[in-house]
Amino acid sequence: MTSLSVPSTARSTTPAPQPPDPRPDQTAGKKLGRDWHLLFTAEAISVLGDGVFVAALPSLAAGYTRDPRLISGLTVAGTLPWLVFSLQAGAIADRSESRRLSIWAQGWQLVCVALVGLLALARGAGWGLGALYVLAFGLGMAAALAKSASQPLMTSIVPREHLVSANGRLFTAQSVARDFAGPALGAALFALAPTLPFWADVATFGVSMLLIARLPKPGAPASTPDPDRPRRRLRAEIKEGLTWLARHRLLRTTTMLSAVANFGNTMGYATLVLYVGVHRYGLLLSAAAIGGVIGGLVSRRAVARLGGRVVVRFTTSVTPLACIGVGLLGPNPIVLAVLLGVASLSASLWNVAVVSQRQRLVPTHLLARVSSAGIMVVWGMQPLGALVGGVVAARFGLATPWVVGGLLRLAASVLAIRPLREWRD
Repeated sequence: MTSLSVPSTARSTTPAPQPPDPRPDQTAGKKLGRDWHLLFTAEAISVLGDGVFVAALPSLAAGYTRDPRLISGLTVAGTLPWLVFSLQAGAIADRSESRRLSIWAQGWQLVCVALVGLLALARGAGWGLGALYVLAFGLGMAAALAKSASQPLMTSIVPREHLVSANGRLFTAQSVARDFAGPALGAALFALAPTLPFWADVATFGVSMLLIARLPKPGAPASTPDPDRPRRRLRAEIKEGLTWLARHRLLRTTTMLSAVANFGNTMGYATLVLYVGVHRYGLLLSAAAIGGVIGGLVSRRAVARLGGRVVVRFTTSVTPLACIGVGLLGPNPIVLAVLLGVASLSASLWNVAVVSQRQRLVPTHLLARVSSAGIMVVWGMQPLGALVGGVVAARFGLATPWVVGGLLRLAASVLAIRPLREWRD
């Protein structure tokens, strides 16, 4: 599950007044309360299932084909909704009750994963890969809604002065559950029976939905119009969030950096299962996730002591080099685990710093829409990266997408040096 206040008409590219000193976060663990722990537990369980699914789905697809273009096509199908539906999802989230929308979206995901599990029972069917594409797309649509709903749900529960701490804990849980434990569990379950990982994911969605249902019903959505005024069109609300993001230079810059990073990452990850082999794939993802766990654990202190700007500059310098190294030094599994671990650590630090900054700067009534506008740009690069990565891998080899993606990220980090000077901690 994965989001204050300046006027919605603000056009200045200067960040809003400085956020509270991060040091109060040191006592946040005792102040976040029951509702936060319910949300945290729901997220941890849900992303554990995501990790199981992420490891099992490419392995299932590899049973149908060894063509890098067709394997990467699965990633294209699963991430395309972030490009074509994120803006609508954000507008829907801003005019909906976030708790109810989260439950509904996760129910949709549960159904899609259950259908994948049924499909795994008949792996000999010739239409299996095409059906996986359709289900992956449907799952991505539901995930976009769940992601949009999670931003206002988080800020309705967590005090703003504790957002860095809460996000650090959340991203640590994501790294442990989705990136570390999940892939290893998924690989083990898939080895026992191809259907088991998907039923396990179904169960995690069910438990997560029950936990979210225990959260108190929030008040009316921030963007609910005055009852005496006509409800604005969805398109107008979408435009408002997109325009706000486009006019804010700092958030626009971090959004574009994330977009290039996702494009480069997905170029390589889309065919990683072929690069390292089906039997090593899940274990490699788990080993690499150790870096993400470390990054989540140290993120709060790193941001508090060094400042978000320093953390962001560090991550944008180190991660491209790690990606280039994956292409030049792989496919040795130990080398890849170390390099991907470094990239995972940097990603955790980046996420905590950037997401917390966005949650502070964006007006509450625009948070879901601005976040979704960023998601459209950032996550919308995944299907494009997967498409390009599959073609490049088929023509030049499975290592080439990592080198090309790393060079693109390095160029973007150099271009962002000046805009990032506007970051205020």
